[in-house]
Order: sequence, then structure tokens, then C-alpha cells
Amino acid sequence: MAFASRYLCLVCMPLFFTACVTIRHCPIETLQPAHVILAPPKTDIVISAPQTVLTNIIISAPRTLLSDAVISHQLVNLPTDSIVANIMFSLMQLWSHAPGYEDAQITFQIPKNDETPKYSNYDLLVQLESLQIKNTYYGQEYSFLEWIAYLFVYYTAQWTITNASGILLDEYTDHNLMEWNSGMRSGKEEAVMSLPNVYDAWWDMGIVIARNYANRILPRWQTDTRMIYMINKFPELSKQAYSAMLNDGYARAIDIWDNILLQCRKRGQKKTKSRIVYNIAVAWEFQNQLDEAIHWTQQSAALKKHPITVNYLNLLNERKQNQIKLDQQAGN
Repeated sequence: MAFASRYLCLVCMPLFFTACVTIRHCPIETLQPAHVILAPPKTDIVISAPQTVLTNIIISAPRTLLSDAVISHQLVNLPTDSIVANIMFSLMQLWSHAPGYEDAQITFQIPKNDETPKYSNYDLLVQLESLQIKNTYYGQEYSFLEWIAYLFVYYTAQWTITNASGILLDEYTDHNLMEWNSGMRSGKEEAVMSLPNVYDAWWDMGIVIARNYANRILPRWQTDTRMIYMINKFPELSKQAYSAMLNDGYARAIDIWDNILLQCRKRGQKKTKSRIVYNIAVAWEFQNQLDEAIHWTQQSAALKKHPITVNYLNLLNERKQNQIKLDQQAGN
């Protein structure tokens, strides 16, 4: 009896692993709409910051753990106009590379006396209305000879966008906490000296401030992946189709899966057919043919309803809605 049981296990195990599905993934980049629709696309854009922004930067450093000498070394005099200019320039660069804005004329300035920028033909006026920054150093002793120091930079930035008529299109407050650490050091002063200086940290923070607001107001590319079923009964054809997907040969991949589907029709295997049809849907999405992708996903669900298929259908419908927003932002 024991021998028979072991023999049965040896026979069943290959069948079990054959039944398991093999999955691969393909990277895909999708264009995501901005949270704020600034339609139609603008061609003359001014990015500005009033003079009052330069006076709202706050530096604070508790002296509970670090010596006065260390604090004095780190708290250097910072050119606030350069920091604000870094934010403005970073946002200008991000805007100029955003889809749909390649030909836009973008300038930035810090007008004197908080006067309105002297531009009469701009489409959008983007202003950094206020900026407050606090930076904090502190050290923490882990043992008698090991120290680690942290630099925290906390910022609050308020943005507005108006059109040439002065109508407010967006108002947004962004706040975030950025952190650097020194790693384990033998002394507290060595730990603090291993941190970036305040100027470098604030320079990095300026890029983050610009990027965070750009993610709100500009369309952006997002990298994701899509699942591909490898049909185990057709390993070579599955490898060819997957390779075609990785090399932008989406039509070739569809032809291969169509061929596999024809060979499966006589076998009545709904689950396998559903997976093949799902793969075809993914190939259509990679060609940005969302209606075709939705159609084939629905066919896959009709053959064999599965949570993966349902979730993918929801994703495609969401992309359809995003496409409407992108068309609005592009003025289509």
C-alpha cells in the first residue's frame, strides 16, 4: 500500500505542475492626465515668485544633542533668491518636457515689489505665493562609540495659477518632510559633518517642490507592467509571442496567439482560451487601441471569468476616462 501511494504521488506531481500557469510581465508606459485640467494647451507661460517669498524662509535647529560649534558650521548663510530660482527653473524644465508643451514659451521671474509680471500676452501665470522651510539637526547615540545624525528639511509651498484675465485656475498647498542621515559614526560631530550642508539639501528640496507641483498640473508618463500568460502546452510559440511583445512586435504576437487559439478550438478548453484572448487584449493595449483591448478582455471574461480579467477590464476603462481628460488638456 505504501509503495502504491508513493507511485501515485510520483505520477500526479508532474500533472500538477503542468496544470500550473506560467506568467511573464511586459513593461508599459502610459500617459497619465494632470489632476488639474488647463485646457486648451497653453503656449505662453510665466512662472513667478513675489519678493515676499524670499523673506518667509525659517531656519531652526534644536541644540539638545549637538554642540554650538557643529551647528555654527552647518547653519551657513543661504542665498534665498537662488533657492527660489532653482524651484522656478526646475518647474520650467519639467513643463517644457511635458507632453503637449514641447513648443510652449516658458519664462520665470521674481518681480520687484510684488508687482504683476509685465507680460500682456501670457496664457498662464504660475506663482509660488509663499514658501516656508524649517531644517532640524539632531543626533542619536546608539552605543558609547556609535552615533547617527539626521537632517530633516520640512517645507510648505503654496501655489496658484491664473489666466491672463486674472481668473484663478488652481490653488494648492504642498508640504513634505525630506530626510538625510549620516550612517553610523564614531562621534556625534563626525556624524553631523557627514551630512550634506544646508545649501545642498535645500537645492535638492527645490527640485522636489517643483516636481511635486508638476505632477499635479502636467500630464506625465508612468511606467507599469502587464501580465502575459505563457501557454504551457505551446511553450515555443508562447516564447515567440512574449519575445515579440518585448520587442514592440505586437501584431506578430497577436498572430501567434491567434494560431494557438485555432489549435485549441477542438479541445474545448475555456480556461486556456480565456488566457490566450487575454494576451491578445494586452497586445492591443500596447498599441494604444483601447477599444480593441476592452473588446478582447470582455471576450476573455465571457470564456472564463477571473478576478485578473475583471481587474484588467477596470484598468482599461480607467485608461479610457484618462484619455478623455488628456484630450481636454490637449484641446482635442
